[in-house]
Amino acid sequence: MLDTLLSFSDWTEPPAEMEFSSSYGALVKDIVGLVERLRQGAWSGTDESWKAARADAVSLYVRTPGIVNVMLNYKICVEHDLPLHPTVYYELKEARKYRMDHGLPAVDKANRLYRQSIALARSALGLSPGFEEQAREFLAELPPELLAFLYTGIRDAYTWRASNPEILDKLAKSILSSYSPQIMLGAAHGSIMPALYLAEILGIPLYFIRFSMFKRNDEEPIITFSDKAWLYGFKDSNALLYDEDVAGGRTLSLFSEKMGPLFGTMKTSCSIRHAGASIKPDFCGKVWWD
Repeated sequence: MLDTLLSFSDWTEPPAEMEFSSSYGALVKDIVGLVERLRQGAWSGTDESWKAARADAVSLYVRTPGIVNVMLNYKICVEHDLPLHPTVYYELKEARKYRMDHGLPAVDKANRLYRQSIALARSALGLSPGFEEQAREFLAELPPELLAFLYTGIRDAYTWRASNPEILDKLAKSILSSYSPQIMLGAAHGSIMPALYLAEILGIPLYFIRFSMFKRNDEEPIITFSDKAWLYGFKDSNALLYDEDVAGGRTLSLFSEKMGPLFGTMKTSCSIRHAGASIKPDFCGKVWWD
């Protein structure tokens, strides 16, 4: 249903809905409302109702990644002794300045809530019948500072283009024609929006590791002992490493270099590869000439 409504979108330019600001608690509640309206299917009548449904579908698609985005930031702050600031995404070098020990219980809870956030986001995009209750239970467990965290969405043309369901459908078919991935690992934060959709098509577990060389100045994937412990369950599995947009190729190259050894076999993938990129992923949805 969601892919049908999204097919009417212009995938060359990011929509206005992509630019917004909301507290995390309000964001999750807004997504609950969007899921409820879309599942009701009340647009089956007039042109106006179809227009409203298409707008709701776009809003759901661009807002849902925020569920994971904020929780990944929270997990990193807790594990790397950083403050829990209501608006700031810290760089790791700042941990030396703060050295805040949040304690092992907080680390355990942050990792558990992070994994739940991925499941919750996938449930939202799937318009799952149990999503509303799942969201209420999730919100009830969040620390107050997380509910108040201010999430800001930006109009990112590269992420938007790479999230085109048509490209992701094509990519999934290419992957499944010659490979049987058992887990998908996305380079966040940029990959979150398309990876949530792609993982649903592939029907496999999804996990994100923060690695943003350009937006967050990360020099390498930020992987912790907790990440390695959870991923150890896939040590003999076929892994699919994903970056939404491969321009130069350095991010995906380093990502595969650092993460590949954790798995039995590994293949790389992207939605869009720019023609001048230095690497060619194993699977690519579209080659972009610009």
